[in-house]
Amino acid sequence: MELRHLRYFVTVAEELHFGRAAQRLQIAQPPLSQQIRQLEQELGVELLYRTKRTVRLTEAGLAFLQQARQILVQSEQAIEIAQRAFRGEVGRLTIGFVGSATYSLLPIAVRSFRHQFPDVRLILHEMTTSEQIEALHNNRIQLGFIRPPISDDQLSVETVLQESFVAVLPEAHPQATQTQLSLAVNQKVFLQRAIAKILICFNTCLHTIL
Repeated sequence: MELRHLRYFVTVAEELHFGRAAQRLQIAQPPLSQQIRQLEQELGVELLYRTKRTVRLTEAGLAFLQQARQILVQSEQAIEIAQRAFRGEVGRLTIGFVGSATYSLLPIAVRSFRHQFPDVRLILHEMTTSEQIEALHNNRIQLGFIRPPISDDQLSVETVLQESFVAVLPEAHPQATQTQLSLAVNQKVFLQRAIAKILICFNTCLHTIL
């Protein structure tokens, strides 16, 4: 038994006329009658009373009609769920993040994602950058918010946030009145970068939400 047999039977049961049912299904009437006969033979019961003028459902046909409709609805739902999962609209997404991402970026991103994909369960883990890189390779997380530097050809990395560094100096410091400071390790101001970045990182082998 195939889904098309159920679809053919439901259409005939709704029309109670093979000609009209064939028109709805956009097939010829003789093949439709043959498919219904095959279905009855497979079930071992008569689903329809047929005369030259009328078509009626048997008791078995009435009972089978309810189940056939449910199966067709469930099959459509299964197709929709599979397609949504393929598009990443349902399922589970495990995310790693550095602690500093919680100050601004992560709450906004999570709120926006949940609004757009309410059926996706988010699982969040605070991790260091190195822990996230290892977890991405082991498929323990699918996405990571990390701090640079990172050099890994197997991961796709995009900058999602840039923040300027500021220097806090004592009021009496010789450079306290300057609007800009150069980075130099021989001074008592230690800055690694002029701009702090948060990167979004994911395994390029992953195409869907698990």
